[in-house]
Amino acid sequence: MKTISFLKSTLAVLTVALLGIAVSCTDESAQLQQEAADIAEDAITDYYFEDADDMTGLALLADNATDGGRVADGPRVITITDPRFNCTGVVITITMDAASTPNVPKGVIVIDFGSGCTDVLGNLRKGKIIITFNGRRFLPGSTVTTTFDGYSVNDIALSGVRTLTNVTASNVEAPKFQVQLADGRAVWPDGTEATREHCFVREWIRAANPLNDAMVVTQCGDAAVAASGTNRRGRAYTMSITAQLVYKRGCPIAVSGIKQFTDVATSKVITVDYGDGTCDRIITITVDGNTRNVNVSKRG
Repeated sequence: MKTISFLKSTLAVLTVALLGIAVSCTDESAQLQQEAADIAEDAITDYYFEDADDMTGLALLADNATDGGRVADGPRVITITDPRFNCTGVVITITMDAASTPNVPKGVIVIDFGSGCTDVLGNLRKGKIIITFNGRRFLPGSTVTTTFDGYSVNDIALSGVRTLTNVTASNVEAPKFQVQLADGRAVWPDGTEATREHCFVREWIRAANPLNDAMVVTQCGDAAVAASGTNRRGRAYTMSITAQLVYKRGCPIAVSGIKQFTDVATSKVITVDYGDGTCDRIITITVDGNTRNVNVSKRG
């Protein structure tokens, strides 16, 4: 699923960068610093789920059974070429459903990181990612559902049901997926947690040179908001995408687009503007009329 693996191997970079938001605005009011910290936390949580999507896509590409290449023949181990799986103890298995056919392949892939696997970027993953697929990868109408069993990244435990549905009008157009997260939860080692549900549409815009590919993300057409949930402080929020988000290869955050967060209790609105398309890692945060440009690559 190249539309997902577009985001490959930027997790550690983004985590460090976004954590830097909360500590780099030392000259701003405490209020703006806290809002920036909440936005950073939301982005990290979202990206951990995106990272799971990315690995799901690579797993589906690793075996031709997901494209109708073979029928049920019992569980077998498969290999994925990616730094995140390059450590001792990782086992990836695929089991085709008894009702699987070449036209409608069905099955389950389990990525088991066991008691711990640290990748080359220093991210520690534990537990299992469970992938259930129905339909040939990734033709219109096919679905992929991802769940978790004791899975964590850097000791932040993830749970929830993430469903990708191919909503492309035809297999000639730019691939387009609806991405839904239900009952999403991230629990930190100190016991604090963030919850979220979301519905996005992700479209892969292919260029003649793959290095110039882009990913465009909008909220689902019938959804009032793109996401909702609670942060680690227990504050409920909603998030809308008011201008489509555009991601480019090599840049760990969106290069353009606007997100609007609303605090459910106070109706306070926080706007995050990702810029004009340049991968400068600068975002503009606006709260109560106060605006601050923040370089998310800055630390300390």
